[in-house]
Amino acid sequence: MKKNPRTTSCRPDNLVPYYQDESATIYHGDCLDVLGKLESSGARIDGVITDPPYASGARTEMGKKSSGSMLRGGNWADKPIENDQMTTAGFVWFTRQIAFSCKNMMPDGASFLSFIDWRNWPNMLGALESVNLRVNNMIVWDKATGGLGNGYRGQHELIVHASKGVADMNRDIYQTNVIQCGRESNAAHPSPKPEQLMLALMSVMVRKGDLILDPLMGCGPVLTASKLWGAKSIGIEINEQYCEIAANRLTQSVLDFERNGETKQEAHTEALA
Repeated sequence: MKKNPRTTSCRPDNLVPYYQDESATIYHGDCLDVLGKLESSGARIDGVITDPPYASGARTEMGKKSSGSMLRGGNWADKPIENDQMTTAGFVWFTRQIAFSCKNMMPDGASFLSFIDWRNWPNMLGALESVNLRVNNMIVWDKATGGLGNGYRGQHELIVHASKGVADMNRDIYQTNVIQCGRESNAAHPSPKPEQLMLALMSVMVRKGDLILDPLMGCGPVLTASKLWGAKSIGIEINEQYCEIAANRLTQSVLDFERNGETKQEAHTEALA
């Protein structure tokens, strides 16, 4: 991976963080509004990892308008994911707006990783390519066990790897495009992503000390993984409950680090070597 000088900023004058420590910043608000303020302030980021609403829980456009959401478990039937009921047109517009703002803050070679399912994979690719991001690869999250349902039960989710120009990758880390990592409990969030999975993803695309953005933060696995990797991070989340969960997790990780020194960080780094 090339050592290019990059300018990073995570606190524009017109934004007040919900939470901030020496490596992580959380903004509570609409991601498009916050991204616009970050971009207009001249903020620079070194990569993006995000998990948007898949908006593919219904089979038809009419069904999406009335389905409420892709429920992802009975426990969340009355608390759908924000914007998960979008039509295809809405999903493409929303994704394109996020990608456009992020691209304007990224240096050449920076990577943009986004989770998605098989139904909306082609729409995600179209949205990213329409802002001139280069699609490089399909990454598969193998959850090790099948989910609910019948027939061929789902055991994976997809991650698209796009970049601004030719991707500048960390050649010191060996990582395939199939990552096996067990599921996490959905007690706090209907679609949680494991911290270890996020760590595996970012270890290939950013250096230690770089700044990673997650414009759809959820409960903050990108931010806690960034702290373990030795990177800085920004998270944006419209749901204040998830902001609070993420802030508590980051606070706990700071306490763990102060008690244990670099033990946990070293363990994660060694596991990726």
